Amino acid sequence: MTMVEQPAKQSYFADMAAKEAAAKRSSVVDKACQWVVNNQISWSAGLLAVIHAHDFFFAGGDSRLVHLQHRIPSDAQGRYARGREDIYFILHWAIAFTLIRATIMYKILEPFAKWYGVKSVRKVTRFAEQGWLTIYYILSNSTGLYVMYHHPHWMNTSQFWANYPEGHRQMTALMKSYYLIQMGFWVQQIFVLLVEERRKDFVVMFIHHIVTCNLMGWSLFTNYTRVGNAVLCCMDSSDIFLSGTKCMRYLGFERAAVVSFVVFIVSWIYTRHYLYYKITHSVFYETYDIIGPNTLWDPENGAFYSRASIGGFTFLLCTLQVLIIYWFALVLRIIYRIVTQNNLDDSRSDSEDNDGDDGAGNKATGTSSKASKRKQRAKSKDD
Repeated sequence: MTMVEQPAKQSYFADMAAKEAAAKRSSVVDKACQWVVNNQISWSAGLLAVIHAHDFFFAGGDSRLVHLQHRIPSDAQGRYARGREDIYFILHWAIAFTLIRATIMYKILEPFAKWYGVKSVRKVTRFAEQGWLTIYYILSNSTGLYVMYHHPHWMNTSQFWANYPEGHRQMTALMKSYYLIQMGFWVQQIFVLLVEERRKDFVVMFIHHIVTCNLMGWSLFTNYTRVGNAVLCCMDSSDIFLSGTKCMRYLGFERAAVVSFVVFIVSWIYTRHYLYYKITHSVFYETYDIIGPNTLWDPENGAFYSRASIGGFTFLLCTLQVLIIYWFALVLRIIYRIVTQNNLDDSRSDSEDNDGDDGAGNKATGTSSKASKRKQRAKSKDD
């Protein structure tokens, strides 16, 4: 009988030394990130207080961090152009969203979830996260649709390019505020991904946020903001129902969650695939018919049209669509589980049903929880 040779175990002292070395290497970064996460309200409120105090006492109420810049002096409508100093306004709103998000999550939504009876710590946190996103997407989508309705490109893709660049490089205060504040939100979302607990969809979400910021930045630089406005409205519409469905599940509203999920599916297909295809088609093909085949490149007058610039913009749109198709495949998996297992879990995120004291949250996953218990009992019998 031959004995299997066991690998030599690392000594206790060597193991402890390795752990201490690893702790020293990561402790500074980990502690810094943890402090940033745990004190989001205090440091963001402090920064905003300094920024607005500087605006009031020293900048004469015209700080580039707080107020829109690059107003066109000769424009009778008081419209704005885009410019380098817009980055400060975006950063201001990234900080502001940190404060707003943390306040709504930790001071309103988490206490509400606990009061309602949600026992699981993970579910309370996830409810607060998704509740904040639901609130934001309702406001941003409503504003985006209002902006589009009061501009020529409302349900008319040809107006993405008509008379370009005139009427495109000049933005109303509402359009520019909406666009830069949206960019501030997505910059803040990247910050959230990097400093808070990472989930299994981190890489895909990080790519999505980077592509989104690049799309918005590129469309702002080239004065394609009408296209950007349409894309943002397509994205935000279905996200309302996605985050809302999750919130209903965490509170135990199972039937309402199913109805919301059905609406989410319909809105996702219509906005993120059908309307998004029409926008992409307009970017790549309709520009050729309306602006023409010749390059229109005149930076001093806000013209940045060329087949290369359109090709780069189309590439970013297609990259985003690839991510959307990937997520839709996961949505189809959820639909399959609903039909076969009556399970509405979101396969994009970490499992939220692993906590022992789920309380009311178990109502949303009743069938799947019973199935898992049956599997455990069968496994114990086999053992």
